[in-house]
Amino acid sequence: MSQPKSQLDTFRAWAGRSSDISYYLNAHHIDFHVWSVAPGVRPRTVYAAASVGHAQARGIETEDTITLTATWENLASGNRGTAVYTSSWIAPQSDVHSQQRFFYVGHEGEIHVDQAHRGYSVARDNVGFTSPNPLFMKYEPAADGYFAGQHGYGYRSIEDFIRAAVALRKGGEMDGGVRDKLATIDETTWVTAILEAGRGSLDEGGSVQHMNYDSEGVIKDITPA
Repeated sequence: MSQPKSQLDTFRAWAGRSSDISYYLNAHHIDFHVWSVAPGVRPRTVYAAASVGHAQARGIETEDTITLTATWENLASGNRGTAVYTSSWIAPQSDVHSQQRFFYVGHEGEIHVDQAHRGYSVARDNVGFTSPNPLFMKYEPAADGYFAGQHGYGYRSIEDFIRAAVALRKGGEMDGGVRDKLATIDETTWVTAILEAGRGSLDEGGSVQHMNYDSEGVIKDITPA
């Protein structure tokens, strides 16, 4: 997943100080991966590599591109899998704001996803060529002049969160339907742990970081090799 280098100026206030490109963009990859495979698996190790130079030349002490490599364990079979998450914010301006590509290969099939291109393209004199994503949000008002973006998935994700919060306040429980739609603390713990392990690996020169679990399968700490 990559975004144009103008993002370095947009986020100059915190880039390399309180966050980095991995926390900002790799978080999306990891979150999607965890949602896809959980439960029944868990991450075991993480190590990171980074390219540097462009951001530093602009006076921002942060990495240009960060790649995390994580090993995962299938708890039932003991099989191991490998995930590679790469994010960058030094890409040139292109037809989309975020290039997003996913590739999965397993022993029973494979998946290719170009999440950035939805089959829509527009060329305008003042903007150039773009590939918009109308499924995320409809920003233009309806014919009557009112908001019409409520069917886009960007809006519906917020709606699902609010509906779940209202239901919980009324005494409801986090049933399967809610858990299938929204991130819970269980999945978020893994995402955060992988990001933290990646940062630790970079800070320690690319060392392998190990995930350690307690008897209930909850991450208790992360230690270098």
